[in-house]
Amino acid sequence: MRADEPDDEADHLAEESGETSDEDEDETQGEAPVPRGPFTRDNPLTFIVPEPLLLRIERVDRPGAAPGEQPVAFTRAGPREVLLAVNAYPSQLVDAFFASDAFGEPVIVVGAAWEEEGGVRGELSTLLPERTMRAIQESVSPEEEDEEDKEEPWAASASLTGTSYEEVVGSDDEDDEDDEDDEGEEDDEDEDAEPHFPLVIGAVLRFPENRKFPQDFELEVDDLMRAILEGRAMDAGEKRIDNLLGGI
Repeated sequence: MRADEPDDEADHLAEESGETSDEDEDETQGEAPVPRGPFTRDNPLTFIVPEPLLLRIERVDRPGAAPGEQPVAFTRAGPREVLLAVNAYPSQLVDAFFASDAFGEPVIVVGAAWEEEGGVRGELSTLLPERTMRAIQESVSPEEEDEEDKEEPWAASASLTGTSYEEVVGSDDEDDEDDEDDEGEEDDEDEDAEPHFPLVIGAVLRFPENRKFPQDFELEVDDLMRAILEGRAMDAGEKRIDNLLGGI
């Protein structure tokens, strides 16, 4: 995964021109990296899983679910299945997930994390294409598409007015271009690309006592996400009990 980082224009220009002096190299080597942050709920560290994931979804029973809501587990499909997240949605929306086959193809997974009370908290989201979001809406009320005033309250969870892909992870396509001659063509492709919208699939959490990189939040989040993707993470409730037993 990669966090969205602001570009250093001076370094970028130096790399393009290939012109660096010995003094610049000495100064760069002697400078410590500038720390970023602080990362808060209002200013989180955002990241993206490098490859789209094929997710298997299933209804599960979880205590504490609100009336009318259905908990859903999101598992990375494959030879070594890994539970990524659990979240609860209105039952109608869950029915729409299955009716529309919303997760029938690999999806982009992104996240946001921030420091809270010494620990790490955050959210994982999938980015669903516009056609999928429309299929979800149509599978619930196909005969009421034009009656916007009758939209159910839960529909905001699968709304086309949500934040788009570019707004979630940032747009750095221009910095990744290898050839200026292809710039116009790539811009055209970006304009034609289908919009994607986020759907929160669950929370991520690491208690203060379990942090491995207390002085480097970005490394902490990277390690936490690797643990989740590799199936080494524990349910928050189980981990809290494990921490208590470990201190006895």
